Amino acid sequence: MGRRFFLDMNAFFASVEQQENPALRGRPLIVVPLKVPTTCAIAASYEAKAFGIHTGTQVSAARRLCPDLEVVEARPLLYVQYHRALCELLQAYFVSIQVLSIDEMVCGIGRTVVGRTMEEALAHQVKQAIKAQLGAQMRCSIGIGPNTFLAKVACERQKPDGLTIYDSADLPDVLFTLELTDLPGIAKRMLARLNQYHIRSVRDLYEADVVHLRRAWGSVVGVRWYWMLRGSLEVDYGQYVGRPRKSVSCSHVLPPEFRDRCGAVRILLRLCEKALKRLREEALGASCVEIRVDYRHRYDLTTYSWRQRSTKHLHANEESTWLPIVRKLLDRLPPARFNYQPMRVSIGFSGLLAEKDQNLSLFEAEPTKRACAARVVDMLEAKGLPIARASLYTLREQALTAFLSVCRRILLQLHMAEVKITLFAVHRLNRCNVQERSKHLLKTT
Repeated sequence: MGRRFFLDMNAFFASVEQQENPALRGRPLIVVPLKVPTTCAIAASYEAKAFGIHTGTQVSAARRLCPDLEVVEARPLLYVQYHRALCELLQAYFVSIQVLSIDEMVCGIGRTVVGRTMEEALAHQVKQAIKAQLGAQMRCSIGIGPNTFLAKVACERQKPDGLTIYDSADLPDVLFTLELTDLPGIAKRMLARLNQYHIRSVRDLYEADVVHLRRAWGSVVGVRWYWMLRGSLEVDYGQYVGRPRKSVSCSHVLPPEFRDRCGAVRILLRLCEKALKRLREEALGASCVEIRVDYRHRYDLTTYSWRQRSTKHLHANEESTWLPIVRKLLDRLPPARFNYQPMRVSIGFSGLLAEKDQNLSLFEAEPTKRACAARVVDMLEAKGLPIARASLYTLREQALTAFLSVCRRILLQLHMAEVKITLFAVHRLNRCNVQERSKHLLKTT
């Protein structure tokens, strides 16, 4: 595997919405998490960016900049579908694909593609395939370089729908025409820190030695920058994307109708289920949970926060373990101060450990039963079926029987008239463990 091919989908969320709805094409558009005046844009089309609207711009400010602005509520599942279709498309062109985010990925170019001409041809083939299979509104910028870092720098040079190639003959001189803030990872605060160490240009950064860069960053990150600038594949951008997680968290800005104690609790419980599902997807268990509620004054906009953290617990990732703990923490949530209301809630699980490395409980006969049941519910929800997880949380010994009844209701929803679960089959299933039940259920569906 040789050089790196960095692909960045331009205004991904906004482009998906324009692709799905022809009436939005060519119009200034922002995508927001919720359609409320207090929220902000999580994506902006290039037509909106022409008015000075960017990611993070509040809706009220965006409307002042562009009165004809279209505001669309985000559809995460749709964006994931486009992302998966893109990954499948790229498999036909590259020997390896590393996903960096939902709209960024880096691919390894095969050794049969040699030289600028062949790399340009490959990039144009990918662009045409994306427009043919995903839609004409789906544009991307492409950068090609000796490693991921330099390929990303090249990718940022032309947007939208750009293509930039850095050959070994171009480097490092082509980098010296850039500003320090053009490099990924250097913003205003980092720029000020580098200036203190007499690094004021990309040339200064490139010519600094390893010891000086380590002092400037205050850590081994400076050493990584030294090698990334020189095209190293062993020390590269995105190399630590797949490292073990230290925490999993979810947050949500409360819509107006949920800005009270009851609404905050309801949203936190939903976020708890969402975070636990992410833990199961990555085969991780958590030993600690922390809850946070941010309040804001109705008039002078001052803020304060309340947070609560649980004690250490055996690693787990299912609702039957964590929901009772979370509910006890939420019972301690005090009333809001006068004229303050909850604006944002978040929940985070920490102390993560891979499932294969976890210690089992000494006080539960079959400690993996509920985790397996929760994973089956995840599979069923992935099919678009709403499942009430309460049966897995509130019931104890009767949880497995309740799980079977839920499965039978699901089969009815699927109109699987030819599948009949008889009393004999239920009796047989009651003697199986949950994992065997899961396999049986998936086979019948």
